[in-house]
Amino acid sequence: MNLTIKNIVVVFIWLISVHLSGQEVINLDKAVEISKANNARLRSDAGLVKYQQALVNTAYNFAPTQINAELGQFNSAYFDTGLGFSQTFSLPKVYQRRAAAYQQQVKTAEYYLKLSEAEISQQLDQIFMEYNYLTAKENLLKNQDSLYNAFVQKSLLRWQKGETDVLEKTTAEQQKLNISNQLSMIGRMKEYVVLQLQWYLNDGRKYVPQTDGFSILKYSIFFDSLSLQKHPVLQMAAQEITTARAMTQAEKTALWPELSAGYRNVSIRGTGADNVVYQGGDRFSSFQVGVGIPIFQKGIRASIQSAQMMEEVKANMYEAKKSEINAQIQEKYVLYNATMAQLEQYEKSALPNARLIRSVSEQQFSSGQINYLEYVMLTNQAINIESEYLELKRNLNRTSLICII
Repeated sequence: MNLTIKNIVVVFIWLISVHLSGQEVINLDKAVEISKANNARLRSDAGLVKYQQALVNTAYNFAPTQINAELGQFNSAYFDTGLGFSQTFSLPKVYQRRAAAYQQQVKTAEYYLKLSEAEISQQLDQIFMEYNYLTAKENLLKNQDSLYNAFVQKSLLRWQKGETDVLEKTTAEQQKLNISNQLSMIGRMKEYVVLQLQWYLNDGRKYVPQTDGFSILKYSIFFDSLSLQKHPVLQMAAQEITTARAMTQAEKTALWPELSAGYRNVSIRGTGADNVVYQGGDRFSSFQVGVGIPIFQKGIRASIQSAQMMEEVKANMYEAKKSEINAQIQEKYVLYNATMAQLEQYEKSALPNARLIRSVSEQQFSSGQINYLEYVMLTNQAINIESEYLELKRNLNRTSLICII
């Protein structure tokens, strides 16, 4: 019974704290899911995909049907009437090529959307990584702050009793002030990271990244020639080449002939060619077919040449991006290995040394073997080692993230 009441109280207090803070803890997977539904950039790119999809059916637009009426003396000296209509068609292959070009534009827009999703997912990874780093740094400083706070009180008592001079008291207070300033700065940096998260999620709610420990991100930065082609940026660049080729094929159809068909119905009054007298109520019909040939081709060929030039531009852009990404990955691979080697060295030697320095210095200070200033120097040395270790993990994660996109 007591345990149940205690659990209810804990949950009630937690609900109150969440309500007061107005912030909700969220994990990375949920953040990615919300961003795909609400992020302004993704919604814009998704709208562009729908726009391109709507354009596909415009490939089958036909020329307007021409309807003509004739009134007057066009068959004889009497008043006659006529009615006709005609329609112009392109060859079926023309519509197919136009539709194929528009469909490739749809795929290009979809690749842009996928790239935006990958970039925003990467940014969210960066936000969560940074928030976890700041939390780890904050915890490190908080532990040290509580330690310095205790020694400030001790130094104050010792100074009041005349057991030490004002230098020890002032140094202790300054150390605590320095840590307080650092904690305040980290708090503001965490607030900035939270604001970034809210912008990416864009659903009007306030979230705080879930802190599950500051660990190394599980991303592979190893790329071979095959996996490099699957890089989102290169996939999009390759799709742009395909789209440019499809547009060139569509432009070439402007050199093809067009077909036309028509129907005409007219009246005749008076004596016809067959020596029969007609009264105007008699109607006569005829059919027309025609071929439209593009005789003046200068403008058409200029459009084809410009489309072919765009193909070359897109191909050059692909090779440039491929070279740039490959060079970037190679550079980051070297940096990644160097950082990983440093990290392993810290885990093997530096961190155990920091723990040893902290433990021995506390023992020696408590037993009076070293003074307070010596203790501060040794403690700061241990803190610096632990802070440098966190920075190495942070740099390693950043290197991994940069190689993804």
